Amino acid sequence: MNFIEKACVAIRHSPLLNNAGWLWNTARPVYDATVNALGRGGLERVINGTDRVLVAPQFRGLGESYEPEVWRHVMANVRPGDMVADVGAYIGLYAIALGRRVGHRGQVTAFEPDATNFRHCQRHVELNGVSTQITAVNVAVGAADGRIAFTGDHDIHNQIVADGTPGSRSVPVVRLDTHFKSGRLDLLKVDVEGFEEDVLRGGEEVLSDAARAPRVIYVEVHPYNWHLCGTTSESLIGRLERYGYTVEHPDGRPVRRIESYGEIVARTNRAQAHATRQA
Repeated sequence: MNFIEKACVAIRHSPLLNNAGWLWNTARPVYDATVNALGRGGLERVINGTDRVLVAPQFRGLGESYEPEVWRHVMANVRPGDMVADVGAYIGLYAIALGRRVGHRGQVTAFEPDATNFRHCQRHVELNGVSTQITAVNVAVGAADGRIAFTGDHDIHNQIVADGTPGSRSVPVVRLDTHFKSGRLDLLKVDVEGFEEDVLRGGEEVLSDAARAPRVIYVEVHPYNWHLCGTTSESLIGRLERYGYTVEHPDGRPVRRIESYGEIVARTNRAQAHATRQA
C-alpha cells in the first residue's frame, strides 16, 4: 500500500474513532476521489510478501495476503519458458505473477468468461507491463466447444448454469484440446466453481500426451457444486489418475477422497519428457 492508503486505514481503525462513523462517511468521498486520482497508474500491493502487483483503484480493498499457501506452491513450481493456462483467471493476480516468472520465452493464457472480470484482468495486465507474456481470453473452458449459460455480476462466484436461468448470459466455451491443439502445457491452474472435471474432460488429448501434458495441475475443488455437472470425488480423482497423474494435497499428503472445498495438486511422473522439452 502507498502512504496515503496506509494512513487512512490507520486513522479509520483508530480506537479513538470507534464511534465516529459519521466522520468517515463525510470524509469517504474525498478519500475515494484522492485514491482514484493517485491510483490511475495502479496501487501497489506486495502479494504474500513476494510479488509486487499494481491494481486498479476499485480494488483498493484487496489485501496483500492472497491464498498464501496455494500461491507459494504455484510460484515454486513454475519455470522460465513455461506454457501456462490459468482457467478462471478472475482479475489476473495469479496470471501476472506467473507471467513474470515464465519470462519472454514462456506464455500464460488467462481464461476468464465473465466480461467485467475479463476487463479488469486486461487492465491489470497492462498496468503491470506483462502484455507480451500474458494472453487474456474472454471464454469459458469446458468439455465441449460452443456456448453455455453463465451467471454474471457475482464477482468471484460466477458459474455455469442451466440455459434460461434468470440473470444468466450466453458465453463462448472452448476445450483445452481446441485452444492448445498443437501446443504444449507445462502448468495448468483451474478455478471454475465446480466444473473442474469438465475442464479436464475437454483437455483429454493434451493431458494424456506425455510430450505435451503439464507436469503439474492445480485444481480448486468445489464439491458443493458438483451436482450441477455430475462430478464425484471418485470421477475427478479417477480421471486425473487415468491421465497419468498422482493427486496430492498441497502439503504432499495423498488425496484419497475429496469432501470439501480446497486445493488439490496433480503431478505427473513423466519427468523424462519434461526434461527433454525444457532443454
